[in-house]
Amino acid sequence: MSKYVRKGVNFNVENEHQRKVFAWAKKKSPKNFSGFVKALLYAAMTAELEQKRDRSDSTADD
Repeated sequence: MSKYVRKGVNFNVENEHQRKVFAWAKKKSPKNFSGFVKALLYAAMTAELEQKRDRSDSTADD
């Protein structure tokens, strides 16, 4: 079994929103789209974990 898992991302360039997202991502990461997407996913994951931690901290104070 390979140590890599491949997940494709498709953009419908006829859809304005998706076309803009694709153009922005391509501009930000012309040589490493995969690394850029992984960095965004990591940032979203850590933000979510931080929100959960903040909520649990505030309920512990009640």
